Amino acid sequence: TFHSSESGFCVLRVKARGHRDLETVVGHAAMISAGEWVTAAGEWVNDRTHGQQFRARFLKTAAPASVDGIEKYLGSGMIRGIGP
Repeated sequence: TFHSSESGFCVLRVKARGHRDLETVVGHAAMISAGEWVTAAGEWVNDRTHGQQFRARFLKTAAPASVDGIEKYLGSGMIRGIGP
């Protein structure tokens, strides 16, 4: 959803295992793109302004393996010449 290339701070909306709705994850990552798999370690917090979110102390990303994930990944603009 948001990523600062300067600081690495990011706000992500993710499908999390065991959760029906999209969840918000905040943390820092060098680079992140739509469709990537994310592994995070941290804690759930209730932010006064933004509500419940997962504050990640650690974020690790991996390229997607599903067809839907690969489509989002390729369409994210991360690879020059592919995507919108």
